[in-house]
Amino acid sequence: MKIFSGKDIKMITGILAASMLLGGCSSVTGPNNGVLNGKVKLKNDPAVKADIDFDKVGVTVYDAEIMDSEYRRYCFDLFSRTVKGRGGEENVMISPASVMMALDMVAAGAKGESLKQLTDLFAAGQGPLTQQAYAAALMDKINGSGKVEFSCANAIWNNGLMLGDTVNMDYVEYILDTFLAEYTVTDFNAQTDDEINGWIYEHTDHMISEVINDLDPSAVMVLVNAISFDGEWEEPYDEDSVRESVFTCADGNEQTVTFLYDTESAYFESEKATGFMKRYKGGEYAFLAVLPKDANINANVFAENFTAEDYEAFIKSKTYEYEVHTRIPELESDFMMTMNDPLCDLGAEDIFDPARADLSGITGNPGDIYVSEVIHKTHIEVDAKGTRASAATAITLARGAALDEPEFRTVYCNRPFVYAIVDTETMAPVFIGTVNSL
Repeated sequence: MKIFSGKDIKMITGILAASMLLGGCSSVTGPNNGVLNGKVKLKNDPAVKADIDFDKVGVTVYDAEIMDSEYRRYCFDLFSRTVKGRGGEENVMISPASVMMALDMVAAGAKGESLKQLTDLFAAGQGPLTQQAYAAALMDKINGSGKVEFSCANAIWNNGLMLGDTVNMDYVEYILDTFLAEYTVTDFNAQTDDEINGWIYEHTDHMISEVINDLDPSAVMVLVNAISFDGEWEEPYDEDSVRESVFTCADGNEQTVTFLYDTESAYFESEKATGFMKRYKGGEYAFLAVLPKDANINANVFAENFTAEDYEAFIKSKTYEYEVHTRIPELESDFMMTMNDPLCDLGAEDIFDPARADLSGITGNPGDIYVSEVIHKTHIEVDAKGTRASAATAITLARGAALDEPEFRTVYCNRPFVYAIVDTETMAPVFIGTVNSL
């Protein structure tokens, strides 16, 4: 076994494992996928170009405001498709950041329409150079977090028996440089599942123990992205703020659960929802509660119809005019689903079709490998001390000012609600979820 590592980093949360199956691989072509070799800061590239050599691309700078807006749009587009058609019994949570990071590693080896669709999924019209740079910058920001434990890591397992030396090493070097990945060449066998899942478990702060289950014997490569979050509240809840009350579930049943009571200063109110924000230590990230104004709607139906435009209106409504009396339940939740349909609904279709997929920047020719399944798994814990969250996504590639007496508002999340862990500078979600029952 050979292991090659990018810069040593602490890795904890979201994971995307991509298991690739190969059919009739022929000679390796150059990367030519329009992404820049190394860490970059970009400006808007004028068009998507699928045939740009790594070594011929200059340094670019991107418009952060546009890209942050595009990322928020992608977050709520994906979340809306994720909760679509789900009843009110299930709590849902995804990490859009984890899905993006993992798919960006796939995009780094994609070409043509496959590359354009993946790029447009995250940043419509901005081009692959801009998107890859934004992902690299987001990873740097996560790993540079100060007062919270927040980290991102990537790894690749190459099945030496199947691929040998046919993998495009320009692609591998790009992943090592840009995404600080580890690269392992090994012979896949019955223990490979355990090896990959062990890495995942260690790098999700022991929150997710299994993503890969019965890895197909014809799998040739596994790509893994890991992101995790562990943050203490900037102002922790004291003992008097933790007490039991009733939570009304989406089905009308009532549960007696532990609530966290507090008074906050940031208040949000739009046509569809009210909410508040509670910061984690350092102030870079916060828990954002979004409570539907319709008291009878379940959180999944609400989230399905809560668009990116609705979110923009919601965050722009932020005010500090009121004293905000808040209440959230302690919660612990796990979620897992296959993401193929939501991603196809958002236009990233070709990578799932062996007749149209072009991932030849990784190995072989167009159609040799395609994405057969994208599995996403998450975990979250919220209590009086703070929040721990993790996510895992497995992608299988197969063959073919206060007043003396201030006004106040209340946001009591004692019924189904939506929440997010957001970057307080951009209000871009890293995790988004629903609570329908406890």
